Amino acid sequence: MSAAIASIIVVIVGVIIVVPQALFTVDETQLAIVTNLGKFKEDYQEAGLYFKAPFVEQVTRFDKRLQRVEAPPASVLTADKRNLVIDAYARYRITDPLIFFQSLTEERRADSRVGDIVASQLRREVALDLQADVIGPKRVEIMERVKIASNLFEIERQVALELPGGLRSTSLKILITELVDGVSSRGEIPTPEEFEALLNDPSPAILGVRTVAYFVPLKDEQGIEIIDVRIKRADFPPDVASSIYARMRAERERIASGLRAEGSQRDAEIRAEVDRDVQILLQGAEGTAAQLRGEAEQEAIGILAAALEEDPEFYAFRRSLEAYKTSLAGDTTIFLDPDSDLFRYLQDPSGAAKSDPTP
Repeated sequence: MSAAIASIIVVIVGVIIVVPQALFTVDETQLAIVTNLGKFKEDYQEAGLYFKAPFVEQVTRFDKRLQRVEAPPASVLTADKRNLVIDAYARYRITDPLIFFQSLTEERRADSRVGDIVASQLRREVALDLQADVIGPKRVEIMERVKIASNLFEIERQVALELPGGLRSTSLKILITELVDGVSSRGEIPTPEEFEALLNDPSPAILGVRTVAYFVPLKDEQGIEIIDVRIKRADFPPDVASSIYARMRAERERIASGLRAEGSQRDAEIRAEVDRDVQILLQGAEGTAAQLRGEAEQEAIGILAAALEEDPEFYAFRRSLEAYKTSLAGDTTIFLDPDSDLFRYLQDPSGAAKSDPTP
């Protein structure tokens, strides 16, 4: 009985030890390969539970999600000889775990490799573009060209000839470049005549001084694909940034001064127009008032004349009252002859008394 129990215990212990070594899982975010004593046996790209030979086979897992790599900031010279400090990043994913394991082994090496590729292609592409294009709306097109170039892996001509179909292989891409002011131009696909010449001669006369490069997809050589490349920052170098910003401030001040001068001129024009309208209104009002005063005086004179015609003595009385009011105002002292006509209405309200000298 004790032997049976011991056997059961041994079996249980063996199962506990062996089963974890024989079973493994692959998550939906992972890729995995199984190696037997260091040699590749099988790869697994779908999530699930799988079996392997315990102890002698090992499982290596990779993340199949998009990976982000920061390219080191670099000072780049543009086509118009302007320096820019460019800080970029790239995103890639593993497409073939076996090729990835054989060429790069681990993800840290892949990050370093992608960073180097993107930095090199970015420097080469920016050297062919103007500064305004790099920092302007054309940046998207530039990044697309960098991404396409980064997904190409250059090989030797001999390696290209060994491909299935040789130089006619569908996976092979041939580009012809030339040096312009020390900068390699963008690659161009050879014409049919140039391609036929390349089949038998690595440097045919038809190409002149141009050079030929042979490329295959990066994923076929290293098992990765670069999905996206983006510039995070494109700044001027610190030694020239201050002068550029000073010129920018001077330009903005010039524009602001022009706007202020234009506003002052418009203000003066509006004020002049308003003053002119006010003067026209005032002059019109004064003319109308003068006309009304003239008409009123004319009517008053007419009324006064009519009144004088009816009673001349009343006019003399009214004028005497006005004289009294003017001459006797305040503390004025006047010495006059008692027989003066001025006192006629003071002596007799009827005005009958007149100065009559004694004979």
